[in-house]
Amino acid sequence: MSIKKIIIILSVFVIIVSSSAFFNYTSAQDNSNNSKSEKIEQLIKNYIKHDNFQGAVLVAENGKLLFKKAYGLADRERNIKNTINTQFLIGSLTKSFVAVTVMQLEEEGLLDLNAPLKSYIPELKESLAKNLTLHILLKHQSGLVPHLERITNFKDKDVNSSEIIEIINVSSLSFIPGSKYQYSNLNYTLSAIAIENVTGKSYAQVLKKRTFKPLEMHHSGVERKSNYPKNRAKGYRKTTFGIKNDENIVSYALGSGDIFSTVEDLFKWDQALYDNILLSEKSKALLFDGENSEFGNYGYGFRIMDYQRGKNNKKNGILMRHGGTMNGFMSNLHRYSNDKLTVVILGNIRDFPIRAMTFEIKEIALGLNAKARNRSKLE
Repeated sequence: MSIKKIIIILSVFVIIVSSSAFFNYTSAQDNSNNSKSEKIEQLIKNYIKHDNFQGAVLVAENGKLLFKKAYGLADRERNIKNTINTQFLIGSLTKSFVAVTVMQLEEEGLLDLNAPLKSYIPELKESLAKNLTLHILLKHQSGLVPHLERITNFKDKDVNSSEIIEIINVSSLSFIPGSKYQYSNLNYTLSAIAIENVTGKSYAQVLKKRTFKPLEMHHSGVERKSNYPKNRAKGYRKTTFGIKNDENIVSYALGSGDIFSTVEDLFKWDQALYDNILLSEKSKALLFDGENSEFGNYGYGFRIMDYQRGKNNKKNGILMRHGGTMNGFMSNLHRYSNDKLTVVILGNIRDFPIRAMTFEIKEIALGLNAKARNRSKLE
């Protein structure tokens, strides 16, 4: 046999062996993903059984979907089921979007994180504004009251930014700005108003132009009574007398809890934050720069924490997360950044142990021990 024929035979053999190894690897990877998906499905069914969970869940790893499914009813009275395209109010997860928008405008020179807030919101009274900056607001270090409910009674109508400022102006600070951490919806409401004042557009218009439209988040927006999403789930709460309808008047949550979205849209947004589509690396470094535990481990619109990685990784990774809880709705978006693992949970019932559920899904996805139900301290 000639040397040429031997080389050809050996080349064909190598190709066959390589192809076989590749397909075996791919098959093993697919089986692993299927196994994870089945475990996640069983976990969620357990939460449905014990906690009446209803909503939608999405899990992705390295930009690829690992799990995506909806459960329960969007409208219990009309027996309409939740789907992947069902829209949910995301509550305080709204704050992450506001922080990103502030950073976009900071990059363009329209906002300065350390400038006096009064330069952007002149109608804010002096005793509140004199020591406040956007940096202090975004870090929850202002001393403003936690909720508007503490200082006013809500009316069943859409309120505008000017009316909200009038309400805030009757309040006072509980500590010197920058000296402590205290989570407050008003911090992000004022940040949203600053966005409006420097752009000359409504906060909803700014988000649509800068985030929702470029990322093709076609099912997301800012809810008002005059802009009610057509495919939005109704919110519910569990009571001793059964499950009842329960919802907020979201215009009072301007910038702090008024966005609606879907799990798929939130996944698009999450993925954009890994690239420089929305923000530069410099801005993202500030966004994800968490304070210590005394200051809430809070960056700008994200809580930053450590998380345990997979079995072969002894060093912890960095978790970037935010959630939301409001009447009838709960949300969670966890970004396990070192593994590019994303867990999104949107629910239209309150309460269920959403953080425990998120944690256990992460444990399954990373091949760790998922038996952590109802743990008090979770990532």
